[in-house]
Amino acid sequence: MISTVLAETMIVAADATPTEFAEDGTPIGSPGFLGFVVTFILGIFIILLMLDMSRRARRMRYRNEYAMAREAQERAEAQRVAEASPTGDDVPRPDTAEQGVAEHIRRAH
Repeated sequence: MISTVLAETMIVAADATPTEFAEDGTPIGSPGFLGFVVTFILGIFIILLMLDMSRRARRMRYRNEYAMAREAQERAEAQRVAEASPTGDDVPRPDTAEQGVAEHIRRAH
């Protein structure tokens, strides 16, 4: 029973293979040289895209780490100044340019 099913499957598979050839010698249904070139270029493009995306993700991670470290540093500095001045009158306010830079770093690009 199994051998007859296997034999019939092999006959169908043998009939499905291309037996006719085009003028340039490639089997009919083959993508040919143009198909190879297009697939190769597409593969190169995908590899370059993956490299670019990993580079962008790494850059975003570094920016986030820098922003977090900068924010922690600013909080520690503010706390140190607040502890040094019991009234809090002489606590320096952050410069607006520094605020703009810090906000720019925090934003995702």
